[in-house]
Amino acid sequence: MENKMVITIVLYQTEFSKTPSYDYLKKMLIEKKTVYLFVYDNSENAQEDEVFYLENVCYIHDEKNPGLAKAYNAGAEYLKKIEGDLLLLLDQDTQLDKMYLDTVLDLKLEEKIGAYVPIISSHGRQISPLYSDEYVGRKSKFPEVGIYSDRIMSINSGTILPKTTLTNIGSFNDDFPLDFLDHWLFWKIHELNKNINVLDHHLIHDLSVLDYKTVSSRRYESIIRSETLFYQKYDQDKFYSHRKHLLLRTVKQFLRVKDRKIWRRTFSEYRSLMKGK
Repeated sequence: MENKMVITIVLYQTEFSKTPSYDYLKKMLIEKKTVYLFVYDNSENAQEDEVFYLENVCYIHDEKNPGLAKAYNAGAEYLKKIEGDLLLLLDQDTQLDKMYLDTVLDLKLEEKIGAYVPIISSHGRQISPLYSDEYVGRKSKFPEVGIYSDRIMSINSGTILPKTTLTNIGSFNDDFPLDFLDHWLFWKIHELNKNINVLDHHLIHDLSVLDYKTVSSRRYESIIRSETLFYQKYDQDKFYSHRKHLLLRTVKQFLRVKDRKIWRRTFSEYRSLMKGK
């Protein structure tokens, strides 16, 4: 018997029909009675799509743009409503492998597994999942396919969470409405002594925050605030590594990034943390 799954996709200023997985999702929603779609649209204006009228689809528009945490919590509530087994988190910029959902639907769920994650690449290089027992950075190593009790971190998109994990974590943390929610989620799963299953599926994702040329000062402010909060309040063992990394990042940004606001903001964060040591 197939698992019953809710796919939660969060949109922002993007037509659902223009997302890279649209055709695949539409096909699966029509063919599979065990696949449900929960669309949380953070765009300024609501949108129409024939998919939204399917019985197994729920569309919500929220012009306030609260980010990801609220959307995921709403998706988790929808999972409870339809008495589903799995919640799949999906970003509007992720292209699903055409066999991925079939694999997920046929998964034999194990109590010890806190999350199932794919291998994700962006702009030609793997970005997720990562070993996160040490400070996550460019030197982080990537786990291969398999089940791990080690500290593993994956980006939100593509992650599959069993209903037991959602029950155990309670809710997605409002401290991280957008950035570093994935870090918190996998930190929490590890705190629950759950394993991570890295699946043999490769997804493509356009991660814009990899390039400082495309990151606005406003978005960078969100990233750096969330980053510091995560290491101050949650993954505290890595706080001093984070502080050291901010100084190194300042130097690299000073040499390589044209937007001077970026390196200045990084350095100001470093100085504020040094004052509070």
